Amino acid sequence: MTVVSAALFGADWRAASPGSADLLRECAARGWTVVLIAPGPPGTPALTVTDPGRDPVRAALDLVDGTTEHAVFVAGSASEVRAARRAGVPCVAVLGGGATAAELRAAGAVEVHRDAAALLRVLDDSLLARPRAFGDHRPTASTALAGRSG
Repeated sequence: MTVVSAALFGADWRAASPGSADLLRECAARGWTVVLIAPGPPGTPALTVTDPGRDPVRAALDLVDGTTEHAVFVAGSASEVRAARRAGVPCVAVLGGGATAAELRAAGAVEVHRDAAALLRVLDDSLLARPRAFGDHRPTASTALAGRSG
């Protein structure tokens, strides 16, 4: 299977956060292949990486024959953001994994959202709607922050 667009969700993205199942369903409805590094909410349309090994981003891409040019990683921790950056995949972060918005941006997140519901509310304006709109995905002073954070 070769995937044109992949939404990759890390183990720390807070699958139990408000709106997570709705976000996964909406990504799938928009034609994205949804890949989870860890089990997600029951009944969501997603593939799950069973053994991510040392490089969970690459394992998720390999599962669906995806490319970095057509993927976005959703992370909940600075280590996952850094893993996405190392793999060359742009990253959207969701708070709740213990890192602050500033730490997630410093690690390389292009956007930081309060939770999955907040990301879903701005989905059309997010990186998930247009993965290559931000060029090389280096964080800048104008990096988006949807919602309030610490």
